[in-house]
Amino acid sequence: MPQPLPQPLARHRTLVLSGSLRTGAVTTRVAHAAVAQDGPAHEVVLATGLDQLPLFNEDLDTDPAPPGVAALRAQVTSAGSLLVLSPVNNASISAALKNALDWLSRPRDDSPLAGKPATGLVVGYHSHGAEDHLETILRATGARTTPAPTPVLSPRATDGDRVTTAVTQALAALHTA
Repeated sequence: MPQPLPQPLARHRTLVLSGSLRTGAVTTRVAHAAVAQDGPAHEVVLATGLDQLPLFNEDLDTDPAPPGVAALRAQVTSAGSLLVLSPVNNASISAALKNALDWLSRPRDDSPLAGKPATGLVVGYHSHGAEDHLETILRATGARTTPAPTPVLSPRATDGDRVTTAVTQALAALHTA
């Protein structure tokens, strides 16, 4: 009797949320470095549309959700895990990222973040605890946080090797989460 053919391993899909909306930002370069880690066993894709989200307002949190919100929720739902990146803005995460996480934390009983493995990295000269803020916010949204081995990247230290090492370690932690 012929043996069944082995099934290919399913690719783990990580969605990268970048809290920087500026095209040339260091955080955006880190996001692209993460996407470059895409491989046979681990698909890494960059979330789109954070710049299209309205400011969170419960009056707008309707069914159906605003189009940009629905699109981002679908991206998160289709991912197995999240790599969340943010510049350090005034000792915390960016307003754009916080707004996206506020939208993604709804509906409260069926959030696309609930139970989703997530890890965060912040980029700044001095983090002032922004990495702790990011982890606290992710936990509050219901995400299952996995600490990044290197949660803070200095813009001065974002040469290729350091960034590659940081995102590779973060993605590996997510892949095994």
